[in-house]
Amino acid sequence: MKSYLSILCFIICLSSFSQKKEFDIKKKYSVKEVLKDIDYTEKYLIKFHPDPFRYISKDSLHAFVLNQKAKIDTPLTEMQIRFYIKRIVAKIGCGHTDAAASKKYAKAIKKTNRPILPLNVFVTDSNRVIVLNNLSSDTTIKPGDEILNIDKRSINSILKTIYSITTSDGYNQTYKKQSARYNSFKYYYSFCYGFKFDYTVKIKHQNNRIYDYKLRGISSLKDTLILSKKDSLVPLRKIKTCSYSVIKNSSPIALIDINAFKGKYWRSFFRKTFKDINHQNIEHLVIDLRDNGGGQINLGLNLLSYLINKKIVLPFDKKINTTAFNPKYKMGFGMRVVPIMFALQPPERFKNGRLRHYFMAFPKKRKQFKGQIYVLTNGRSFSMSGVTSTYLKHKSNAIIIGEEIGANVAGSNAAISGKIILPNSKVIVHIPLYHLYHDVDVKNKGRGLMPDYPTNYTKKNVLNGEDVDMKKVFELVK
Repeated sequence: MKSYLSILCFIICLSSFSQKKEFDIKKKYSVKEVLKDIDYTEKYLIKFHPDPFRYISKDSLHAFVLNQKAKIDTPLTEMQIRFYIKRIVAKIGCGHTDAAASKKYAKAIKKTNRPILPLNVFVTDSNRVIVLNNLSSDTTIKPGDEILNIDKRSINSILKTIYSITTSDGYNQTYKKQSARYNSFKYYYSFCYGFKFDYTVKIKHQNNRIYDYKLRGISSLKDTLILSKKDSLVPLRKIKTCSYSVIKNSSPIALIDINAFKGKYWRSFFRKTFKDINHQNIEHLVIDLRDNGGGQINLGLNLLSYLINKKIVLPFDKKINTTAFNPKYKMGFGMRVVPIMFALQPPERFKNGRLRHYFMAFPKKRKQFKGQIYVLTNGRSFSMSGVTSTYLKHKSNAIIIGEEIGANVAGSNAAISGKIILPNSKVIVHIPLYHLYHDVDVKNKGRGLMPDYPTNYTKKNVLNGEDVDMKKVFELVK
């Protein structure tokens, strides 16, 4: 009997030792470790990024890094370290470059209950923050009320801080604004200032009366978002990322809503869709790219081949270096092979120490759409949405409606991305390998494609779920 008990105790001891210790998201790193991670970020951001000094000089970036390092005089958690890393990364003006949580942190946070601000909001063009959903127990706060400050921090100060850690192409601000809306705002706030059990909020009600509220934080595991319902159309065809509808109007309008350039059955979806549009002799087509963050280049070019009646060329290049094979630049084996495949295809030219390649697509003559195209955009129209909307504007005379897109009108850094992992915190910094150039005659002023018809969403529009962009389409089609 004693021998059995001894064996049982031995097994229990083994199992207890074999259990993995839970990752502590509140673990703090010494000042020396934090500064080492920041230096590592600066060094390899400059070394690996394809275009780090287009919007900021090397000296200015280094001066900013020194400024951030001077603020660090106490140990920091991983989340606090990431705040400084994101501010540094955002300075180079590349929406495809960003800092993410370490793998262990990201895994642990999925099951961690964090107290968050119980308000979903939207941000107006004038940077006013309006309540969209009140998730607190205080029913006196209504949708449409305006938040003036949180924990005695002004909204302007809060948004400035949030925007400072949000990466975007060039000097674009619409991407930053749209990123901070709805349920994202409260997470940005707590990321910048910490998660708290209680939040003090000054609110201006719609009757212009101003009150201070102490709101109990709600569980991040039970967060919710409620958007006003828009008039919905029954799609004639739908896949996971795209839907096709026809709006019965005095002049019928085809609507293709694309949430992302990815997913199964993409090519068959568009082949059948454009066959149907041509069969019905529809002369007006809306391409909805709002909140479309991009995706696969080949799928975007496939769409453009139905809309542009000539060869489509998308140039891209990178520095002549061995970045793709550097062990500090983390990539999957398949991604490391891709640059070799590109290099085996002779580029048209070498320019400024860079190797130029091309993505190409050819028009689908038989199913080519020949009517008027309208493209709906907002600040979250990014990456491949930038290529698509810019090419449609300059190569098919499409009408752009909505908001300046988040992607740079002249091109961006994309195609393939790798990452660096900081030595102490293990924070991940994603860095693209190539720079894409839009094959259009535009100058790079650090801004996105501007709409032909800018739209402005008022508080009433948002709360009622009104689609101001589509209303403009209806006006133009009449």
